[in-house]
Amino acid sequence: MEREDAEFRSANERITTMAEELRKAELVRDRLQGLDRLMGSYPEGHDMRERLKALHVDRALEGVEEDIRRLMDALQHPRGT
Repeated sequence: MEREDAEFRSANERITTMAEELRKAELVRDRLQGLDRLMGSYPEGHDMRERLKALHVDRALEGVEEDIRRLMDALQHPRGT
C-alpha cells in the first residue's frame, strides 16, 4: 500500500511539473506572438523591424509550439504514471 502511495505521489508530481512547464511555455508563446505582431507593425527596412527579425522570433515560436504539443501529448497520454 505504501509503495502504491509513493508511486501515486511521484506520478502526481511529474504531472504537476509538466503542467507548470506547459503553462510557462504558453506564456512564452504568447510573448513571442506579441513580438511578431509588433515586428509587423514596423515598415519593411525599419531599423527596429530588422532588429526584431534578427532575433528569429519565427523559429523560436515554432520551437515553443512544438514543446507545447509535446507537453500536451504527455499530459493527455501519460506513460508510466
